[in-house]
Amino acid sequence: MIEPVEETGPAPRRIRWGMIFGFFTAYGLLNVAQQHLVYAMNRGSTTSWWTSILLQMPVAYTWALATPGIQWLARRFPLERGSLVRSILVHLVAGFTFVFLLDLAYAFHITLVIPAAAASPSPLVRRAWGLFVYWIFSDGLLYWMIVAVTNVAEHRRRLQEREVAASQLRTQLAQAELRALKMQLHPHFLFNALHTIGSLVRTGDRDSAVKILAGLGDLLRRILDDGAQQEVPLAHELEFVRNYLDIEQARFRDRLEVAINVQPDALEAWVPHLILQPLVENAIRHGIAPYTWAGHLLVEARRLGGRLELLVRDDGPGLEDEKTEASRPGIGLANTRARLERLYEGDYHLDVRNAASGGLEVRLDVPFRAAIVTEAAT
Repeated sequence: MIEPVEETGPAPRRIRWGMIFGFFTAYGLLNVAQQHLVYAMNRGSTTSWWTSILLQMPVAYTWALATPGIQWLARRFPLERGSLVRSILVHLVAGFTFVFLLDLAYAFHITLVIPAAAASPSPLVRRAWGLFVYWIFSDGLLYWMIVAVTNVAEHRRRLQEREVAASQLRTQLAQAELRALKMQLHPHFLFNALHTIGSLVRTGDRDSAVKILAGLGDLLRRILDDGAQQEVPLAHELEFVRNYLDIEQARFRDRLEVAINVQPDALEAWVPHLILQPLVENAIRHGIAPYTWAGHLLVEARRLGGRLELLVRDDGPGLEDEKTEASRPGIGLANTRARLERLYEGDYHLDVRNAASGGLEVRLDVPFRAAIVTEAAT
C-alpha cells in the first residue's frame, strides 16, 4: 500500500498519487477478472469485458480517491498504546460507514450500466444492504490494511526522525566538547605567556618583554581568526608554533634550540587546530625549563602514504621507569588525546615514550587529508 511521506514539493506528491492509482488500478482489474469467473461458474455465461470494467473500475478508483482521507484518519487516530480502544472504535465506524456508502453508490451505479437491474422490485437501500453484508469482510479488510500500513509507515517515519535528531544531537555534543577542549588551551597558554612577560619585566628585560607581548598579540589574533575551525592546514599550524617558539626563545635565550623538519608534501594536510602547541609547550615545560643547560626541541612532520606523522621530541630526562604520560602532569597531553578521540573516533595513534637517544618523544599519527594551502610555511 502507500506509505505517507512528507510532501516537500510537487514531485513527491505525484509519486504518491501515482502509487495509489497504480495499486487500485491493479485491484480493479483483478475484480474485473474475478467477476467474469464468478459469472461463468454460477450462470454459465459472462458479461462483456466492457461491462465488467464499467462496474468494477469506478469502485477501485473510489478507493483510490478515499485512500488519502483514510490515511489522514489513521494518522489522526493511530493504533498505539494509550488510545487503542478509541482508535479501533473510530475506525470501525468510519470503515463500516464508508463501505456501506460505497455499496449504496454501487447499487445505484449498476442500474445505469445494466438497465435490467433497474427493474428489480427491491428498494435501493435493501440492495445496498445486501451488497454490504456480502462485501464487508473483503472491503473491511482493505480498509484496515490501509490503516495498518499507514500506522507502520508513520511509526517508521517517527523512528527515523528520532534517529536523525539523536544523530544531530550527538554531533552537536561532540562539537561542543571539542570547542570546550580547545578553549581550555587558550587560558592555559595565555597564563604561561603572561607569566613569562611578568618575569622579564621583574628582571628589567623590558625589550624582551615588549617583543614577547607583540608576539602574544599576533598569536591571539591567529587564535581568534581560526576560532571556529577544528582543523587547519599543517602549514598554518606550524606558523602558529613558530610564533609561540619565538616567545619561548626570547624567554630562554640560548637555553632553547629548536629544529623544525617538515616534508613539503605534508604541509597541505589538515590537522587539528592547536594540536602541536600543547605538545611543544609540554616538552619545554618538563624537558627544558627545569634545567640550566641548553635543551634541544625537535618538531617533525611527514606523510606516510595515507597517514600523516607528527613528532615532538626533547632531550630532557624523559619518563621515569617508562611510565605513561601521567608522569608529566598538565592539561596538554590529556586534552590532545581527548580531542583526537572525538575528531578521529579511534583512527589515530598517539605514543608518548622515551626516545632512543634520550629525552621524551610524542609521536602522533592521523589520516592524511589534503587542504588547499595558499601560503606555505617555510
